[in-house]
Amino acid sequence: MILTTGVIVLGLFWTGTVAIEERIITLRYFLFGLTGLAAFSTPYLLFPDKNATIIQLGNLNRQLLNLYLLKKLFAFTWPVFLLLAVMALGDLNRPFDDFAQKLFYLLSSLFLFSGICLYSMVRYVKCGPDSQFWQESEKGRKLRQQMADFFKYPIDPGSIPSLINTILVLLFGSAAIIAGTLFSDWFNPAAETAMMFLILLYGIGKIQKHSDEAVRNYYSTNAFFREFFGANLKGEETASRREVEQLWWVPARWRMHVWQFLVQSDRKIPAGRVVAAGHLLVLFIAYQRPDSEFLTITWLIFALLHHLLMLLTFQPEFAPAWLMRWIDSASAWFFSRFWMQLRWVIPLLLGMNVQYFLFGMPGFESQAVVIAIYLAAAMIVSAYGTSKITKEIKS
Repeated sequence: MILTTGVIVLGLFWTGTVAIEERIITLRYFLFGLTGLAAFSTPYLLFPDKNATIIQLGNLNRQLLNLYLLKKLFAFTWPVFLLLAVMALGDLNRPFDDFAQKLFYLLSSLFLFSGICLYSMVRYVKCGPDSQFWQESEKGRKLRQQMADFFKYPIDPGSIPSLINTILVLLFGSAAIIAGTLFSDWFNPAAETAMMFLILLYGIGKIQKHSDEAVRNYYSTNAFFREFFGANLKGEETASRREVEQLWWVPARWRMHVWQFLVQSDRKIPAGRVVAAGHLLVLFIAYQRPDSEFLTITWLIFALLHHLLMLLTFQPEFAPAWLMRWIDSASAWFFSRFWMQLRWVIPLLLGMNVQYFLFGMPGFESQAVVIAIYLAAAMIVSAYGTSKITKEIKS
């Protein structure tokens, strides 16, 4: 209920008072961002799957396995579908004006995002055998050696299919958005909706096409990502380069705890690359010269999305409640998570000031609002994690 209410309020705050033309432009920019997010985050949402052992014991067939993966993906993406609906139909000024047009663009957004998610899921689920081939074969070993010799960079050949999938999904979604915009301009919104429905059908067709290989691909891909996220090129557990002393912004009392959180979360998701990609996306949006309020809201949403990285520390495999309570008090973990999120304050300020220097926005007052809300949200999410530990210990 809290998440649903928050999504509705966010959608109304973002596009509740804008005209239909601005609403359409905002939806399309948002879909560009969602495309990049789906292209990058799908394997992190699906793999490694902690239920793989149960699925293997249950010996799920291909239909049940595909249904399980779709439900798992929908558990993460349903707030996005709700947000798209609010952004398209949530008009506070004239709720029933241009309603048919709003409905067409809502369907276009839902069809497109659903098709991208399906296409991304299929691409990543079937990349396991290819990744294992590149990681274990002689061809992959030679590529690793060549990259180390010529570029002085120790690339893991097993990541090549995932990198290709990221590029393909991003290009697929971006091209669909651009083509849909042209269809709408040349014909009408209904033509764009029809085209996006074809994108959805294409995603469904991809699932059916690879349905015969679904079970084998699932186990192979899950095994690969389980190894990839926890081992280096030699098969040994990845040694962290981050040292405790490098966390200069954290008080000594909580520095070790923050270091543990960062090491564990970096093994799962390379946070620096995710945040850097987000900064580039916001810079691209600023290049389109939107109004100041829209850019401020974009920065606010981007800042709040940083806290999704903190949610990783709530997972039992990252930080079991009994172990955390045994090591230190609940208040210590609250402050540890809060100080962990302070690492993004300086990059946020730098990014906003670079845009202010280039485009004259967001202003210093808007920057202060973004940082204040970001810090308040960090405290709320940290408090949620602390209450979760206490609740699990009592149960």
